[in-house]
This record gives sequence, structure tokens and C-alpha cells, in this order.
Amino acid sequence: MDQKVIIIHAKHYISMTESSNATRIRRLFNEVWTDGNLDVVDEIVADEFVFTRGGEIQTGGVELYKSLVRSTREMFPDMEYTLDDVLVGEDGNAVTVRWTVTATHEGEYMGIEPTHQTIEMEGLELNKFEDGRLVETCTHPHWEGFLEDVGVLPLSSTEP
Repeated sequence: MDQKVIIIHAKHYISMTESSNATRIRRLFNEVWTDGNLDVVDEIVADEFVFTRGGEIQTGGVELYKSLVRSTREMFPDMEYTLDDVLVGEDGNAVTVRWTVTATHEGEYMGIEPTHQTIEMEGLELNKFEDGRLVETCTHPHWEGFLEDVGVLPLSSTEP
């Protein structure tokens, strides 16, 4: 069965069969981030890959991408991603993803010792492809959800 994505045109939304770059993004989330298969990174990520999170820009190409996966999987070895939305730009080279990750906090993360708590965090990611290779990712995780799940930041309150 074909996956469906929304292609964004100036003022139109057109549903169509999965674009090749949307398929590549799905492979990265499913095979790399969730399953830990780093060989897929060599197929999809460009040598000039750039990563941005929280305003911090990192360069390092394929090895940077693999390093990000390794370090994240050390902290959350059972992480599982769900792609809630995959939106493809008109030229097919921009792929925006709204994701949810569920995992157990098993390693130090952001200075927070392992809590062994199950976390659920949402995020939004903007990806850019050139010639079928991922050249840039700008990710915006919802950190507050993670911090609340591990008991560091109580977001909800019953007091007025």
C-alpha cells in the first residue's frame, strides 16, 4: 500500500503518492533512529550534512549524523518514533516532519541522570534534500514534555 503525504503548493494541498525524499525520511526514522541501522545513513545523508537544534548549528556530514544517532540511542536505547505528519514542499526537496518519540530514559541526557522513566516527546523537523541526499536538518523538540516526564519540570499544576 502506498504511503500518502501532503504536497504543499502555493495555496493548494494535494495528496499524492509518497515522494522519494519523504520515503528517505521515513527510512531514517524507522531504520536508523528506531532500529539503529547506521548503514542506511551512508545511503541517504550527504557528506556536507548540517544539523541545527536549539539555535546551535553543527557540521560534520555523515559522521555527525551517525554520532547523533549513537549518543541518542545510548540515552534512549528503546526509542520508537511515530511520524505524525510528513509534508513535502512543492519541489520535493523540503520535507517537514511532525514526530513523536517514546523511549525509556536510560542514560544521562542534558545533565539529567537516568530516571528509567518512559518519556514521550514531540517535535517538528525541517529537512532539506539535494540530489536525493539529506543536506540539512533543523529540529525543534518539545523539551518541556521530556522534562516533565522525568520529573524535573512540573508543567501541569492544580493551583490557580
